[in-house]
Amino acid sequence: MEETVTQQAIKLKKDKIIKGITCPSCSGELDISEGIRSLNCKFCGTLLVAKGLGSSMRFYVPKKLKREDAINKAFNWLGSGLAKAKGLRTNSKVTEAFLTYIPYWRVTADVVGWIFGQEKRTRTSNGRTETYYVDVEKKVMKNYDRTYSACDVSELGVKQVNLTGDEIRPVDMEVLQRDGMLFNVVSSEKEAFEFALEQFAADARAAAAVDRITFEHTDLVRKQISIVYYPLWVIRYTFANRTYQVVVDGEDGTICYGKAPGNNLYRAVIGILGTGAGMFLTTFFGAFAMAGSNNSTKFAFAVYIIAFIIGILFITKGYKRFRYGGEIEEGTGIVTQAAVKKTVAGISSDDMKSEAVEFTKNAAMSVAIGAIAGAIFNRN
Repeated sequence: MEETVTQQAIKLKKDKIIKGITCPSCSGELDISEGIRSLNCKFCGTLLVAKGLGSSMRFYVPKKLKREDAINKAFNWLGSGLAKAKGLRTNSKVTEAFLTYIPYWRVTADVVGWIFGQEKRTRTSNGRTETYYVDVEKKVMKNYDRTYSACDVSELGVKQVNLTGDEIRPVDMEVLQRDGMLFNVVSSEKEAFEFALEQFAADARAAAAVDRITFEHTDLVRKQISIVYYPLWVIRYTFANRTYQVVVDGEDGTICYGKAPGNNLYRAVIGILGTGAGMFLTTFFGAFAMAGSNNSTKFAFAVYIIAFIIGILFITKGYKRFRYGGEIEEGTGIVTQAAVKKTVAGISSDDMKSEAVEFTKNAAMSVAIGAIAGAIFNRN
């Protein structure tokens, strides 16, 4: 036992020491190393849990990628895909490249419980499809480990990072400050924790796939929250007298966020082809299907409905590619609606409204054109 205490004392001398910590059990004064998660009081032997500033344990992921390698990763991304501007890789010039350590809330929890309700099923009898419900009870047992930005990352665009397989060490602020630019935690631990736990419960409920829930009881166990400082290489470059940015993962080299000018020719071709194919499916193809299937009106109508839906999807995709293809944004750290608290199946209410309005406009336009084309076709 004495040897263990001596070894601990030697180790503490090498690390940054925090003095003046009082044991809540015996009021003894302790000296601990920064980043220590747990220790035994040297006076009474009570097991204590040490937490960092702001009552949260703090860690960091050491960087493995060098500056030159990060720049090469960024240029490889610039040269990939047809959607980006032609000659982007060869004509871009790096203006600056620096390392940052961004703090992220890491929230882990297990959702366990039961959900009772009814599940929708269909069956076909005598050529008729019938929908019915059966009683089901499903066990919920899912574990979650997610990250949320603990500071303003709007400039970087990386709202989440992947910690799977990463080496996580106790934080040493002096080491991080010497290595790169260090960002401070500005968000609330309580709000981040509550938001994450609500998301976990909602995701577990959705994964159960119960259409009509009559009763549910779920618990969140092994809940933990901590701060993890993650290394990110920020590469800024210029192209056609405009400045863009690529953020490279300093641990595994993936592109967390990249912004680049789009290929105008590509977006124009995709927009025209998508709109043309969609208009053909929603108008002339449907009209000929209705006219050519005199023996089965139901079959012809079903074919028209399917063609109409596919046509609307083509029109929507072509329009979005043409409308928003001026700049390309890609990356593993992009979360489109992370700040929206109330979500339905991962889509915010505002996005659902905008998507519904856009879909209604496209549908109304297609219906009008289809009606005119159908009237002309019937008249002829």
